[in-house]
Amino acid sequence: EYQIAGYRWMKILSNMKFGGILADEMGLGKTIQTISFLLSEKGIKSLIVTPTSLIYNWQDEFQKFAEILKIGVIHGSKEERMKVLDGREKYDVLLTTYGTLKNDIQLYKDITFDYCIIDEGQNIKNPLAQSTDSVKRINSKVRFALTGTPIENNLMELWSIFDFIMPGYLYSEERFQEKFIDKVEANIDELKTLIRPFILRREKKDVLKD
Repeated sequence: EYQIAGYRWMKILSNMKFGGILADEMGLGKTIQTISFLLSEKGIKSLIVTPTSLIYNWQDEFQKFAEILKIGVIHGSKEERMKVLDGREKYDVLLTTYGTLKNDIQLYKDITFDYCIIDEGQNIKNPLAQSTDSVKRINSKVRFALTGTPIENNLMELWSIFDFIMPGYLYSEERFQEKFIDKVEANIDELKTLIRPFILRREKKDVLKD
């Protein structure tokens, strides 16, 4: 039930060219919901950026649940990476890691994807980090972030993820800081209203009875 709702949520947002943060608690199948979504989209090109420890897990899950999709893994030696990137037209989905993308970012400057999806989106919580910068430089029509922890320490982390999925939607970094963090009467209700349509979070205690 809840996974179907998550899939539909991604479909609705992407149809309107909006991005979103799928923030389900760990263990609720963010990967499966994302694969179902990509499986339903015909003829599109996607890039998924993951931590190094998860890239082959993603590849396995695609093979298990979406064998029909052609997956290219951009990881390993420079030669192997270039081979996949140069032959990208034959793949539906490219998988790479934050570290590899950081090294290869120049190779992506003339490529546009339909979807760019980042797993463990808290990896871009620091707006000044190089890995954050490289992810934000990818040309993509729609962007999604998957993370069980959209905020770990402070609200600027949320701003940084939103700056990836929909740049400018939560204002500039300075304006966001001024409006929602520095003010004594920070307008948290306004912030909640702004982000509500674009964050989907379910917790185990609420859904596992499904």
